[in-house]
Amino acid sequence: MAKVLMPLAQGFEEIEALTVVDILRRADIGVVLAGLLPGPVVSARNVSILPDTTIDAVNAGDFDMIILPGGQPGTNNLNADPRIHALLNEFAAKEKLIGAICAATIVLAATGLLRGTKVTCYPSYRDQLQGGIYEDTPVVCDGTIITSQGPGTAINFGLVIATRLAGRHTADEISKAMLVHDAQPDIWDPRLFNSIIQALLGALELKDSYTQGQSRRVAEYCLSVGSKLNLSTIEMRDLYLGAMLHDIGKFNTADDVLNKPDRLNLREETLTREHTLKGTLFVVGINDLGHVAPTILHHHEHWDGSGYPARLKGEQIPLHARIVAIADAFDAMISNRSYREGLDKEAALRELVKKKGTQFDPFIVDVFIECLSDSPFEMKDFSYYF
Repeated sequence: MAKVLMPLAQGFEEIEALTVVDILRRADIGVVLAGLLPGPVVSARNVSILPDTTIDAVNAGDFDMIILPGGQPGTNNLNADPRIHALLNEFAAKEKLIGAICAATIVLAATGLLRGTKVTCYPSYRDQLQGGIYEDTPVVCDGTIITSQGPGTAINFGLVIATRLAGRHTADEISKAMLVHDAQPDIWDPRLFNSIIQALLGALELKDSYTQGQSRRVAEYCLSVGSKLNLSTIEMRDLYLGAMLHDIGKFNTADDVLNKPDRLNLREETLTREHTLKGTLFVVGINDLGHVAPTILHHHEHWDGSGYPARLKGEQIPLHARIVAIADAFDAMISNRSYREGLDKEAALRELVKKKGTQFDPFIVDVFIECLSDSPFEMKDFSYYF
């Protein structure tokens, strides 16, 4: 059975804490409430809770996740306690799940856990994220970090955590039993959204004959890798969108350059490289798409820093961009072009291995090859996710 630690400080937000505890215990997930000091802990609205234990008595190794409730002065009391920061660092070092809701996200920031990570929090605290990337969304998952906005999003927060620790079926059953419904019907059916993306790419394929089917293949490669990495459903969606739209900037590249029957000269190569910037500008102002801009912008960066446009190096390159880079390169190598025939699969894989640590993330190359070995004839179509 999964086990969660929830520290409680004087002045915590009771709706956030108790809603999450209730949902997780419904999912048969163990939750231990730990006070900063012995004795009862009083919430922001004078609800007194007697914790199960104290922070000094817990061992991070006994837990799968730590969750910080928000509220004031509870958040400030958590933030002022070095034992909380030590626990967070211990959970992070062991790659265990870390959650925070409302103002408590700033405690993660103060511990140094959010740089380059997508998060959310109570909106008035968004300027205290210390390198975290704020998203105005009820719940945000980025790797092992799960954050939520406030009391009104506590049920969603708890259900997302239950999904990660106990599985989607369990979370769905709890949601159904609690009569959880969206406040408004979702008129944007995921299939409709996906169809719009597919139609947009179809228009690009009419302009550039090389791209026919390329984005779909790259997306399927990427999502096979994402599945192998156990990315969350939201991350899989974002990886899918980034992979599908990675070359969308080619809309603004001249036809004679895109369809040139032989190798490009320096000027043409420079024009072609602009597609990463143009593609980024295409999505950056669009709600629900702007957050995939880093994937589009950086999918031609190299692990050793020799790529473009920003010459990012190693893990400075966003994970989704690193995945797309490998899938895109592999598909390009096995595809026929007007000036050369495509490589066979084995030769293309040898090229990927040869460029591990220089052009490509070595770990992701290994995962990619493992995915091809698992499914040597065709990649799984993940479009049903969306």
